[in-house]
Amino acid sequence: MSDSQKTAVIFGLANKRSIAWAIAQKLHEAGWRLAITYQNERLELEARDLIAAMPGAAGFMCDVTKDDEIARLFDELKSRYGVLHGLVHSVGFAPPEELKKFLSEHYARRLSHRE
Repeated sequence: MSDSQKTAVIFGLANKRSIAWAIAQKLHEAGWRLAITYQNERLELEARDLIAAMPGAAGFMCDVTKDDEIARLFDELKSRYGVLHGLVHSVGFAPPEELKKFLSEHYARRLSHRE
């Protein structure tokens, strides 16, 4: 690692088709040191192999719906890396009931403007 190497945390790796994975690959190719998160044990199964194939990258479990996990992660990242130069938010989360409400309201508005 050089003094000029930048460090980023990437939230939201789910699998090799994730936008988070594509971003991680590009940043890694550009020389960034990466901390890559996945939500839970189920997603860790695939994430672990992807992260291991990327020398210098480290994986961390973090459920972003839990404030204590986010705080724990940032404490760990500060201890391990010091400064973070970048953060990628690639988490797609919406409670099903909220998504259904949003879509219903959105389409109702769109249809009411078609006169």
